[in-house]
Amino acid sequence: MALRRQTGARTPGRRRPRATLAETRKRDIVEHAVRLMEEKGFAAVSVQHLADALEFSKANFYHHVESKEELLYEIFADTLQYASERIEAILNSDVSIPDKLRALIEFYVSLMTDRRAVMLVWFKERAHLNKAHQAVITQLERRVTTLLEKLYASGIAEGFFKPMDTTIVRLAVFGMCFHLTKMPKTPNRAYVTTITRQLQELVTTGLLTPSAASEDARRASMLQTPAPATAK
Repeated sequence: MALRRQTGARTPGRRRPRATLAETRKRDIVEHAVRLMEEKGFAAVSVQHLADALEFSKANFYHHVESKEELLYEIFADTLQYASERIEAILNSDVSIPDKLRALIEFYVSLMTDRRAVMLVWFKERAHLNKAHQAVITQLERRVTTLLEKLYASGIAEGFFKPMDTTIVRLAVFGMCFHLTKMPKTPNRAYVTTITRQLQELVTTGLLTPSAASEDARRASMLQTPAPATAK
């Protein structure tokens, strides 16, 4: 029992603690801030706008968030940390490199559709961060870049991907998926699945070497072929 207390492990069956009121308030502030920043731009959104949207006072806002700039920083840092963890999990998964590429594209599609407003704010408003926060965000971005470069470099070294500039590949794959944020409305789940499969086919067809593409197609065909019915 002493070890459990020290490591913070949960006992079997114990429920995860509910979010506190402060955490819920902070989440509400972030969600409203992202929507307003997408609509108006960072400079045009005031603390009073945020307080009005949340129906509480400016004093209440400052109780949860130090400043508007701090809020912007937290939005970026949270998104980068989330992306870093997801991409690292994909790289460490026990699947083939082509399947890791597919998983990465699936993650990108979910990021652009589920967090569309955050991604749009990211690319429009980063310049508003102060120097200290810029430095932290740059470091987090480098972490994500390093993980992606590792994936593409491994694919090239192991003969799965064509010998291309990994930076160009990284930017092209991400940029192609980022354009999903330009869609007029959030697509439904069925359409997201269709988009994901089409982008996966587009990228793997262009990036895989002929031999890797042939082997990948063979494996995919085996997975899709129904098992023969057993005789009764």
